[in-house]
Amino acid sequence: MYLFTLGKVWLTVSLIWLFVGSTPLLANDNAKVLRLAVIYVEEPPFVYTKNDSEYLGIVPSLARALSRELGMRLEFLPTARKGLEQSLIDGKADTTWLSPDWVMNKSKLIFSDSVFLHREFLYSKEPFIESSNPLDWLQNKTICIRQDYQYPTLNRFFDDAVAQAVKVSSQVPLVNLLIKDRCDLMYVNEYRESWMIASLGIKHKIWRSSKALAESDLGFMFNHNWRTKMPQINQALVSIKDSGELETIIQSNIQPKVLTTLASN
Repeated sequence: MYLFTLGKVWLTVSLIWLFVGSTPLLANDNAKVLRLAVIYVEEPPFVYTKNDSEYLGIVPSLARALSRELGMRLEFLPTARKGLEQSLIDGKADTTWLSPDWVMNKSKLIFSDSVFLHREFLYSKEPFIESSNPLDWLQNKTICIRQDYQYPTLNRFFDDAVAQAVKVSSQVPLVNLLIKDRCDLMYVNEYRESWMIASLGIKHKIWRSSKALAESDLGFMFNHNWRTKMPQINQALVSIKDSGELETIIQSNIQPKVLTTLASN
């Protein structure tokens, strides 16, 4: 009887030690996960999915490189665009990819150093006149833009009837409408334009305005739980840049070999 009781005590103590010893490991495992909030709407070359499961594009590739440098495992959390900020504030996600210029609650969030510049240009089938004034490029023109996006740089020209907006679904490539003369100009990010030309096999000469109409610094945005880790994060991003990996990621995504499902629209 004594031996049986002693055995039960030893088993109980052993199980307690096993539980106590395993708890930090579980906590460490959770701490090593980087949860990236990504928008539902696909925006190649920045983010899109393959076979509805694998995330591809500049942002997922950069996030994988960052998580690798930090020694963390990356998880993707599909999120509505309007919910990106709140998902971080509520602690549902750790990070996402946005410019401070596009955020409503800056004081509740932390931003990494800029990774690259997001620039938006006008594009045309015809050369732009030599001018540094956008008014000269936009006068009496129709401009293809995304229907669900905000364009503060162009709003004043639309409001003053200088130019007319042609709002287009995200499912239709803007460049196709430009080529078909559905609009005089298109307004889009330079990487997006390069991706459309390459992925759709556009052969027509496309001209770009001599300067960008809007520029924003792009990087990773985190919730406040990551404040103490920002020096390590920024150093990791420097390593990705200095090694040439950033440029490789950008170029490989804006010049895809395949992705022609949109070409039929």
